[in-house]
Amino acid sequence: MTDLNMLAALGVRIVGRLGRIADGLAQFSGSLANVCALADLKMNRFLNRADEWATASGLDGELPPPHRFPPTRVDPRTPLELDLTSGEITTVLWATGFRPDHSWLDIPVLDRTGHIRHDGGVVTSAPGLYVLGMPVLRTRASTYIHGTGGDSAALAGHLHSFLGSRPR
Repeated sequence: MTDLNMLAALGVRIVGRLGRIADGLAQFSGSLANVCALADLKMNRFLNRADEWATASGLDGELPPPHRFPPTRVDPRTPLELDLTSGEITTVLWATGFRPDHSWLDIPVLDRTGHIRHDGGVVTSAPGLYVLGMPVLRTRASTYIHGTGGDSAALAGHLHSFLGSRPR
């Protein structure tokens, strides 16, 4: 398994969120240490809950313990700026994470946080519009690739009913 500590040990220079690029100078947020600490905290909370569930379910001996990464080490000398014109940088790996952006939708289906309002993938305020691949769309498994099969089948059934009820 790869984590930020392993990448840093291999010589990858980890920097924070890109704020802007101006005159060939990339400027980064100074929150990298806080972001990493929060991610570590959330991951370990989840793993602790999984461990508690396994113990309560009597599965301690049957399941291997989850892999635990050491806390993410952030170099205190992490730069807030990098000169992109210096020739020093040979490769950029841009890890953007996943944050949906539906601002391009020109119909009133977004909530105040910019997420599509839906009921199990059915966008009720726009009949015939559906969403898939959203976290916890219908079940917790929806968050994962293997969970979209059940979501797809349910939405296909709904779409079939919707199309069948429309006047021809």
